[in-house]
Amino acid sequence: MTRPDLKAALLALREYALQQGVKAHLSLHREDSHLVRLANGNVSLNTTEHITSLEVTAFDGPRSATSQRILDLSDTQALKATVDQAQAMLAHASPLSYTPTFPVIEKDSHHSARYDEALAYLSNEDILAYIQQSVSGLEDGDVTLGGSFSVGSTEEITLSTATPHAVSHRFSDAQVTLVLASEQDKWEINAEQSAEVLSDLKPQAMHARLAYLKDKYTTCSAVRLPLGPQRVVFGPAAIAEYLGFLTRFGLSGWFMKQGRGIHKARDVGKQVLSPLVTVTEGPDNQGAFPLPTDRYGRARQQQAWYDAGVLTGFQYDQDTADEFGEQPTGHDLGPSFALLPGDRPHTDMADLQTLAREEGDLLYVPYLHYTGVVSATQGLITGTSRFGALLFKQDGSIQVPYNVRFTEKLADIFGTKLQWLSRGQSVYNLSDTYGQRNPRALLVPSLMCCDGVKVEISNSSY
Repeated sequence: MTRPDLKAALLALREYALQQGVKAHLSLHREDSHLVRLANGNVSLNTTEHITSLEVTAFDGPRSATSQRILDLSDTQALKATVDQAQAMLAHASPLSYTPTFPVIEKDSHHSARYDEALAYLSNEDILAYIQQSVSGLEDGDVTLGGSFSVGSTEEITLSTATPHAVSHRFSDAQVTLVLASEQDKWEINAEQSAEVLSDLKPQAMHARLAYLKDKYTTCSAVRLPLGPQRVVFGPAAIAEYLGFLTRFGLSGWFMKQGRGIHKARDVGKQVLSPLVTVTEGPDNQGAFPLPTDRYGRARQQQAWYDAGVLTGFQYDQDTADEFGEQPTGHDLGPSFALLPGDRPHTDMADLQTLAREEGDLLYVPYLHYTGVVSATQGLITGTSRFGALLFKQDGSIQVPYNVRFTEKLADIFGTKLQWLSRGQSVYNLSDTYGQRNPRALLVPSLMCCDGVKVEISNSSY
């Protein structure tokens, strides 16, 4: 259940807003965050934060104004001052070209099914034990450990002056990135894990990945790849990077209406991607921090937005729906996307050595770095390989490629160039540890093979 102090504070603030004649939407967000950062084999930062923030949006016809502040729940004057400030700002707000929908929440909704206290408040001793198990025996005089371990909990509750009903949720989550770096040769390899509950943390899997990569990076020859097309197998981090751009620029109703998206309204119902691509979003995508309702208390529905490559529609948050006269699709909170897996049994990079003997050379790219949008309307994305790329040769040998850059259209990566998707699926965490804690993850196949991916820049060293 929602902790009483959050809901009690918000209900009391609602009564104050009503007394002041303020038509308002009120939200409280609380996070307990613990971050351990590693550098050069040592803990370089160990910090804990407990933050509560309030957001108040006042409404008056086509005008709205929002006031936010970080505060202590016991400071009733600060709570009331946030309402007063939003109301004062409202008189100076420019009118919109439309009237935003005022939230009328019809019943209470609370979601905490996957909240795990044991994960949320993991001790320093347990974090260090996990890290030690993950890298045991892998550091030496040249190779040292870096990375980060972010863990904590998030609780949010929202209601309006229209009704006393509230929508709330609570998550525990962890995001782990461990990096081994060679001082002499300047290479870096990494392993990552995302967790909703404590049992999701598996240091043995982290150790196996890092040990495999370190062995290849210290025993196999390094090569500079030629420019031109390659048969590439992407790992979960790289797949999630591409999927994140696809769902943002391909499915956002706001980008489509602004003429800044990949698709047009006329593309709905058309085959725009490979039949291998089905992208779903909704409360059934466990692992991606799904929510059963939106901010307005409306039930969210599971839906395939790309169904076997066919575009089925666009997503509209309430504000965009109001602006363009569309129906909201329940996306006022963070979405929970999944790219459904395929039928290939290969689930791990170690499987690629055998597969290369059958299919030819395979460039394994687990991670894309410095990704950017070259053209949103074309879905043209650029990025550089990093953190553990390998070249599996048809003759059975393995080489370590220096970093390369790809600039590819999403319609090609998920379209004509897509060869297969693995049967296995992975959770990839996209949470931002620098801003407000709001856990976000994507569900993606463990491996994705694309042919004809062009290497346009090839480094001559690490």
